[in-house]
Amino acid sequence: MESAEYHKSVADYYDEEAESFESRANENHVLKHLRNQFRDIVLKGEFEHLLEIGYGPGLDMVWFSKIDDVKQVSGLDITPEFYRIVRDKTEFHKKMNPLLGGPEDVLQYLEPNSIDTVYVFFGALNTCAELDNAIEELSKVLKPNGRIVATFVNKWYAFEILWNLATLRPSKAFSRLKKIWGGYSPTRFLASKCYSATQIHRIFRKHLKRKFRLGYCITHPAWYRHHWAPEGGFRSKLFYKIDSILQITPFWNLGEYSLYVYQKSE
Repeated sequence: MESAEYHKSVADYYDEEAESFESRANENHVLKHLRNQFRDIVLKGEFEHLLEIGYGPGLDMVWFSKIDDVKQVSGLDITPEFYRIVRDKTEFHKKMNPLLGGPEDVLQYLEPNSIDTVYVFFGALNTCAELDNAIEELSKVLKPNGRIVATFVNKWYAFEILWNLATLRPSKAFSRLKKIWGGYSPTRFLASKCYSATQIHRIFRKHLKRKFRLGYCITHPAWYRHHWAPEGGFRSKLFYKIDSILQITPFWNLGEYSLYVYQKSE
């Protein structure tokens, strides 16, 4: 499938999801917990000028635009309905600059060396047709010492493999290891690609230097099983504590999501 055709299929998929996307995200305590942790990492560097890839309904663009030190939050998303939703929000959030397109289109809209931090939450780059090209183009709009804070749906999600093997679903157990992953929905197929840490580093290191990496939901149930560990309950607190320990071990990359910080040289 050609890149343009593939990206249209992704946009069509999320066009159907767009209307209820924000309400569903706000009702999920795991997504909210992860989002807050991702945001904290973005704020550890320079953030006057931010760029979000895959902004969805604009939850994070709105949040960052409310910070006094932020001058502008631009965003790229290939979904027309998300673009319409976020464009309407700019009436009340003047620092926001939503754009319709993918990361490979960034230089059509933004100047080289103009962005402090590019951030990508919840695996938007898993549905990028040519990740290498996307990272190359994004690196060009970064200022010297600028960063990309990117989260990916992880290839080696140990719990998902073990759970599906235990419940006699071997095909589903290894679905993320295939060349094409069908996404989360059991009823709607979204062609995606899951990456290992090695694959990601092989792509990013051509243009940027890795500064940080962290894994999430290693033992804590993933967002689509949030009911297994109710918000604020003992199980949830225990699993988050275990994850915080595993994050500094060789098992850091066996969770649902992995986050990477890559930096441009001076």
